[in-house]
Amino acid sequence: MNLNFLKKYFFFLFLVYTIIGCSSNEYRWQSSQLAINNSYKLKTGDIIVKDKLLTDPLSWLGHSSVMISDNRIGDFPMPGKDYYTISVNAWLNEPSRKVIVLRYKHFDKAFEKQFLKNIQTYGYGKYRTSFFKKKDSDFYCSKFVWFLFYKTAQDLGYNLDLDSNQGILIFPYDFLNSSDLTQIIL
Repeated sequence: MNLNFLKKYFFFLFLVYTIIGCSSNEYRWQSSQLAINNSYKLKTGDIIVKDKLLTDPLSWLGHSSVMISDNRIGDFPMPGKDYYTISVNAWLNEPSRKVIVLRYKHFDKAFEKQFLKNIQTYGYGKYRTSFFKKKDSDFYCSKFVWFLFYKTAQDLGYNLDLDSNQGILIFPYDFLNSSDLTQIIL
């Protein structure tokens, strides 16, 4: 076999894996409109995972972000775009999308205080993919979310890894099988 063929073969397998993705069936996808109507139930630290849109290659991996206050989202939206904050209602305003809202089971006042400090420290820059999950400067949507929780727990003296498959990259759907997160039904 030639090397070029092997590269193409493994790239194809990678694409199939990331497009199909695996997640638990115990979660119930909800409409983004329902999430908007019930946004008053959302809290700082909630993780919102948007479903995949097969018609849009940029969404084939899903999308995720985190509530940085009770009504704002912090997001790394796509390659080449800067980190930004937006109201949760504007971020959710995609009628064709479904969402799952997840909450960390141990998000108490001490965790929230450090979490907000880490948002101030790491919420900057442009979207950059990195194969180093613990690197504190290269972020994309789900790595930013993962890193905030990882770093906050480290700062508080314990380990936390919300990546359910322990891969080298963190994808939005990797949060769905984390035993440390529970779904919030809106």
